[in-house]
Amino acid sequence: MKVTKNNQLLINIAVVGAIALLFILGGKSKTVEKPAIAENITQPTTPNDEDEEKLPNSILQKNRPLKMSISVDSPSFLKVQLGDEIKEGQVISDNSTERQRLERQKKSIQLQIDNLNSKTLIAPTSPPPTPQLRSLPPAAFEEEQANISQAQLKLKQARAVLASRSKLLTTDNPERRAEFEKAGAALALASQKIEEQEQMIAAMNDMKMQPEILQHEQSKLKKLQSELNQAQSEVEQTQAKLSAAAIVQSQELEQLQTNVALAESELKVSKSRLETARTHRQVQEYQASVEESKRSQSETQAKQDFERSRLQYEEAVRNKDYQLAQLGISLSTVEDKLADIPIVRSPRSGYVKKIKPWVGKDGKYTTTITIAAADISPKNGVGTKSKPPTTTNADTNPDNTP
Repeated sequence: MKVTKNNQLLINIAVVGAIALLFILGGKSKTVEKPAIAENITQPTTPNDEDEEKLPNSILQKNRPLKMSISVDSPSFLKVQLGDEIKEGQVISDNSTERQRLERQKKSIQLQIDNLNSKTLIAPTSPPPTPQLRSLPPAAFEEEQANISQAQLKLKQARAVLASRSKLLTTDNPERRAEFEKAGAALALASQKIEEQEQMIAAMNDMKMQPEILQHEQSKLKKLQSELNQAQSEVEQTQAKLSAAAIVQSQELEQLQTNVALAESELKVSKSRLETARTHRQVQEYQASVEESKRSQSETQAKQDFERSRLQYEEAVRNKDYQLAQLGISLSTVEDKLADIPIVRSPRSGYVKKIKPWVGKDGKYTTTITIAAADISPKNGVGTKSKPPTTTNADTNPDNTP
């Protein structure tokens, strides 16, 4: 009687330990559906009372068959068959199709997260300050004005010289004119003497003077003719000198007039240079105003571009954070779904001794699996694993009743 009570106590301890182990394994696999229930067989084959007293408690617990009640959405979730040898922790029931789909979805989401994290967003840098334009030097036209004053002075002098010399240069040279008139008077006197001498010789011929006297007068006439020729030559020379002097005076007058024209032209050039300098100054001032306007526009454009880039950068950061948050939520949802998929693992090693037919109710299918020990101590009179006969199709048909 005492031995029977001890056996019953050992059986109860084994059942409680198996149930506790099953709940621990079920908690690790996060099964949310009705967990598999491991039950001890109701009528196990036990050795003799004397042998049980000699067997250690661990061997008794190890060799007892274990029943597991499994409830799933589809009988295809069962991953073992009757007579299969299983190891401790081996998957018995799992929705592998849905798990693989969620794993692929999780991997895709993780790749998207890694891709977003690998993209570096570069914050825009503020534009450098625009350099200041160099101011124009003060306007200076002293050189041009000095050239104008000098040209005016030259023109005044040229006009004064022309005015003072014009009257003298437009008349004959007095000295040359006097020489010419003197030579002309000498020529006229010589001509008059010759005429008088000829009249005297003619009168002497009429009076039939002596030949010696006539010859003397003839010699005197020749001498007067020679003087006439000399006076004629002197007149021609003085006339040539007078003409040459007139040419020199004309050239000098033309030179003075040319000097006045050159002075006037130089004055015009100086005034033109002053106007050119003033125009160039106006162009420089206009270009400086244009450059200042361009600088202001460039600075404004740079600020606008920076502000636009900053807004785009902030928007890109917000979009990235939003996408990462969305992907994180999706990843968490997928992980929760993965955790919600029920999975049943074997709490011990052995072989599938029996699988009860499936029972369907409210979209759920329930069965009971019996796991027997893989080997039993030879002292119990039982050899190594012996597989039961293969069940028929009726045993695994979910439409049959238990």
